[in-house]
Amino acid sequence: MWEKLAWDIDVFEDIQRSYPNEKQPLAYAAINVCIAAESLGDWVGKIIGSRSPTASEPPWDRIRDHLASRVPQLNMCKAIANTAKHHNFREGRWIGGRVDLVWEEGDEYGPPGFALYHIDDNGQSMTLAFNSFQALKEAWWNALTAEGLAEGRMPTPEWMQNKLRRIFGGVIAKLPAHTLHPLPQGYPHAEHVEEQEVSGENSLS
Repeated sequence: MWEKLAWDIDVFEDIQRSYPNEKQPLAYAAINVCIAAESLGDWVGKIIGSRSPTASEPPWDRIRDHLASRVPQLNMCKAIANTAKHHNFREGRWIGGRVDLVWEEGDEYGPPGFALYHIDDNGQSMTLAFNSFQALKEAWWNALTAEGLAEGRMPTPEWMQNKLRRIFGGVIAKLPAHTLHPLPQGYPHAEHVEEQEVSGENSLS
């Protein structure tokens, strides 16, 4: 799921670079990034909860707050993802947050085009989404490492290695190896998850 997040961020970046006049694809890609980040939160939160005895499993809100302390962009992503999925705006824990899509004139550093900004704390902080999403990807990797679900330097996913190989050839030979760990011992097998879904059990709802 972290690789899926990295994929969606790469798509957003490609649109920002290659199609700066297209505002809708940029917005769609940004929504996909937030949905991927929120989904990763569900996966990791489930694993964290499974580490505690059933009788003492921490409340979901406490798990979410714990993850948000490791991934500062998570509350923003949850608000955007829920707004996209449920039609009406749901601020949640992203207090005073909003998204602005603005037209920017070009300069010596780049062409004119649309740019997406994340604005926090009722306008006190304004960050280009291009930068927010890079920080999001790194923060999630660091969070996975801190939770024992990954180790080492942030890896370059296989699809990105293939992409870079097509562009740069042998230059990518020294990229970090893939280091994601499997799910922790004791995490439910797929068959068990399917049984829970059939019976209507869902600890994340």
